[in-house]
Amino acid sequence: MRQLIILVAALTIILSGCTKDTTPQAAQPGEVTTPTTPVPAPSPAPTTTTPAPSTTTPPAAGTTTPPATTPPAATPAAPEVPRPDGAKEQPTATLSQLEKIEFGMTYDEAAKVMGQMGKLISESQDDGGVNKIQTYEYKTNEGTSIKVTFRNGKVSSKSG
Repeated sequence: MRQLIILVAALTIILSGCTKDTTPQAAQPGEVTTPTTPVPAPSPAPTTTTPAPSTTTPPAAGTTTPPATTPPAATPAAPEVPRPDGAKEQPTATLSQLEKIEFGMTYDEAAKVMGQMGKLISESQDDGGVNKIQTYEYKTNEGTSIKVTFRNGKVSSKSG
């Protein structure tokens, strides 16, 4: 009988822990509550796998096997286009000059349309280093700014 009571008590404790209400309750007046922060589960350690030995059988005599496929080569990086340093001082340009800038123009073509290259204000590249992005800025007589952005040496956006 004693063992039965212990067993029932143990099951009650275990089951009450499994069905515990985890929603936050409002604090009663005078009660101090401590906020709980969920702890993220640890990320699994990286695993390495070793390929299993091949269990394929050679083809029967007189049959042909399809040629092995090779994985596609990595995407070639865009050719390196040297970027101009840009103007030391921010040059002045007009909105009519900006309208003449076309997507895909090179540094030289854009500089010719704008009168000179703008001031380099931003330069970045993606994680692989494939796409290099530079933004050049001009000022207008109205006090606003014009920006021309190049991706791999070609105009990719403009604003003003």
